[in-house]
Amino acid sequence: MSHTRTLPVLVKKQFRLDDLFTDTSDSSADDLEPETLRKQARWIRDELDPMVSRHGPNSLKPDQVVMVFKFLELLRRSRVSIEHIRYSRLHMAISCISNTATRWPRLVIDEADKLLENWTTRYGDIREIGIVLYEEGGRLFGVCAPHDISKEVLEVKWSRAPGSRTASGFSRRHGDLGFKPGDWWINCMFAYHAGIIDSGIPSGRIISDRHGAYALVLNGWDELDSPDPNAFTYKAKSNEPGRFRLTSATSASRQPIRVLRTHSLHSFWAPRAGIRYDGLYKVSGWSVRHSPTTNLWTYAIHFQRLSSEPPMAIALRHPLAEEVDDYTEFKRLRGLTRQAQ
Repeated sequence: MSHTRTLPVLVKKQFRLDDLFTDTSDSSADDLEPETLRKQARWIRDELDPMVSRHGPNSLKPDQVVMVFKFLELLRRSRVSIEHIRYSRLHMAISCISNTATRWPRLVIDEADKLLENWTTRYGDIREIGIVLYEEGGRLFGVCAPHDISKEVLEVKWSRAPGSRTASGFSRRHGDLGFKPGDWWINCMFAYHAGIIDSGIPSGRIISDRHGAYALVLNGWDELDSPDPNAFTYKAKSNEPGRFRLTSATSASRQPIRVLRTHSLHSFWAPRAGIRYDGLYKVSGWSVRHSPTTNLWTYAIHFQRLSSEPPMAIALRHPLAEEVDDYTEFKRLRGLTRQAQ
């Protein structure tokens, strides 16, 4: 007698797109800490939105679409305070999804529109919510006040502060001093406050003393022959004493220096706002030329980034969206302060 073996039939389950977005969670945005909300806003603005802008909605993974949708839905169903919105900058992240030129998936855009409509009804014009800059939690909290627009006043104020790095020669030391490539500041004054350079003068220059050179700020037309951000030629000014610290002695005795690029540098590698630390570089050579027209000597000093530094791609991500926010708000408030004086 023969026996027929029955094999199980495998059925591929079909999911509807709407099923993926069904919210079955019991969580509430009221239970989310401000830092968690801020982390989500950064994820949307610094990672997802640039990717969608460049490559379109299909660049998003399905789980990313679902996560963003459910996050927006959770926010819409909860009562997030205006203080938490301002601190986390959620309104700016949601506006990225909802703006006119957006390329986000339609379902996500619709949910973002509903959320912004709710917030507008509750809090008024979303654009008026603003950001935290000088207040607690902001970049400039404890550093300065909106009315501190004088360089001289800030220098005195910072020099008297406990643990100040501006009056102790902190920046006139070799090495990275604990700074990481990608560290960013609104302008040179705040880089000076942090201790990575020795003054807030915005012009490109070499930070040095009689013991050596420690840092280089690139500005204007300082950077020449830079096919990639790991190598460049610095055009030293004819009256710049620090150039001799860069070219003196032997290559083995010259210490690596910290290189910072400002937004006013005419270079593909310049940050779009503020000033950014790009890592440690070492002088790889130089040339000296005399111009018969101007009767001046030109020093072209060649730099190479240390191979031990983190990838330059990490630094080039900066300024991030929040950093651009801070730069823009600082400029706006400073302009208002000057008009009021």
